[in-house]
Amino acid sequence: MLNDILDPTIPRREQKIHYAARPKIVHGLRIGLIDSTKKNAEAVLLKISEKLEAAYGMKREVLVHKSQRAPLNPAQIAEIQDKVDFVIVGVGD
Repeated sequence: MLNDILDPTIPRREQKIHYAARPKIVHGLRIGLIDSTKKNAEAVLLKISEKLEAAYGMKREVLVHKSQRAPLNPAQIAEIQDKVDFVIVGVGD
């Protein structure tokens, strides 16, 4: 007896992803941190940025606190835009 397997996923249209170019030199890059406000997210983000600062001479420029399950609002995007070279998002727990 054969059992059919039900695939609950909905087929999606394939999307091409354009990745940002990787910098050839990482020394001195500016870090942006996005804290999702989950427990321990900020502590983990700060520790990571400290390690990057010590190892690669990077500098933490911005720490933004966003609401859980919500995208950044336009003011938060403006706060980060043009001030950092990359961001790290912390989810915590």
